[in-house]
Amino acid sequence: AQSNCQQFLNTVWFGQMAGYRRKHTCKKILTVLMVGIFWPLLSLCYLLAPKSRVGRIIHTPFMKFIIHGASYFTFLLLLNLYSLVYNENKKNTMGPALERIDYLLIIWLIGMVWSDVKRLWYDGLEDFLEESRNQLSFVMNSLYLATFALKVVAHHKFHDYAERKDWDAFHPTLVAEGLFAFANVLSYLRLFFMYTTSSILGPLQISMGQMLQDFGKFLGMFLLVLFSFTIGLTQLYDKGFTVNEEKDCAGIFCEQQSNDTFHSFIGTCFALFWYIFSLAHVAIFVTRFSYGEELQSFVGAVIVGTYNVVVVIVLTKLLVAMLHKSFQLIANHEDKEWKFARAKLWLSYFDDKCTLPPPFNVIPSPKTICYLFNSLSKWICSHTSSGKVKRQNSLKEWRNLKQKRDENYQKVMCCLVHRYLTSMRQKMQSTDQATVENLNELRQDLSKFRNEMRDLLGFRTSKYAMFYPRN
Repeated sequence: AQSNCQQFLNTVWFGQMAGYRRKHTCKKILTVLMVGIFWPLLSLCYLLAPKSRVGRIIHTPFMKFIIHGASYFTFLLLLNLYSLVYNENKKNTMGPALERIDYLLIIWLIGMVWSDVKRLWYDGLEDFLEESRNQLSFVMNSLYLATFALKVVAHHKFHDYAERKDWDAFHPTLVAEGLFAFANVLSYLRLFFMYTTSSILGPLQISMGQMLQDFGKFLGMFLLVLFSFTIGLTQLYDKGFTVNEEKDCAGIFCEQQSNDTFHSFIGTCFALFWYIFSLAHVAIFVTRFSYGEELQSFVGAVIVGTYNVVVVIVLTKLLVAMLHKSFQLIANHEDKEWKFARAKLWLSYFDDKCTLPPPFNVIPSPKTICYLFNSLSKWICSHTSSGKVKRQNSLKEWRNLKQKRDENYQKVMCCLVHRYLTSMRQKMQSTDQATVENLNELRQDLSKFRNEMRDLLGFRTSKYAMFYPRN
């Protein structure tokens, strides 16, 4: 977030498009729209001539970001068209064949998977999973792969026609439709990561990400409370339960409610969960047994009442307090947090790993073919007598270079820590306020930074303490 770093990142980000920042807003929007419309032609130009003038412009991080974004918006457009071209005549087909739009989605999906595989290969598993954007992309692609795999299985295994209500609950076609719907939700949620580039929406997106982390902590407590009360109510109400008549509904999904809502574990979970939002519509009298079992009715009413007090009053207010605290922490440093998150997004486009967007990245380019021949020739030469010696020397040089790079990186991190401590000390001296809150905040930042460096880099900070005397 330092001003000099941001200026340098801006220069690298726009590259040969440096004049874009000086254009009028209308011209900026027109440029982005033109690139977003003609991105397939630009991708073909880079594919055929990566070293040309157009290829060098496309290789700039800013252009790569726009082209990748346009490719992803095209993928979302195909998802919308998928629901429009749905054939009602195949509604009751147990194993429908794949449509043309299915094959287009599969091609796009292969490109996105290949992009993730390349990034995983270059960055490593630990760095790849560190980014929440990569985690969401991995889950989304896995759901799409499972969806189309189930569709292929259903098409080859089932050839009958039947009403959907007569199908098995876990029929491959039904499971594929459920996974596809969930993957669509994740596909649109992935657009949140593009908000990082905006100075207006970026801080809100960062605040939401921090809130989701706190909500995950809260979810652990809530699930424990939910399961505890669910088990208690199920054990109390499922004794002696018999089905007297067949119903088309069960539990909270019936208009006429009774205590059979708590006869199954799943039904009790549904009832208690929707209790929180006042959507269960389960009257209080459903906790009653027959008139001769007043004690059991009293116990059931106490359990349900206690659940409402614990969850609705205590845990809900706790969640609101946690989210408010997280938002306030981000709001106090929103400019730094946003610039840091934007810098991380920019850095992911600075390399040569994924220049072409899906689905053009699955087409072997001349540059890829040249790299392949060079690697093959090096591999053949390395198996000769002189090649083995060169390979051993190159391995030693690579290890020395890696060790030197790690040491330089550690020294840079120590310099950053020293600069941060100096700026904080000057800030406290200028304001003449070394309050307990400032000291606690500084202590927490240092502790968090030390733990992260210990986990990520695996080095001892005392090793480089000689660069900075204690005085």
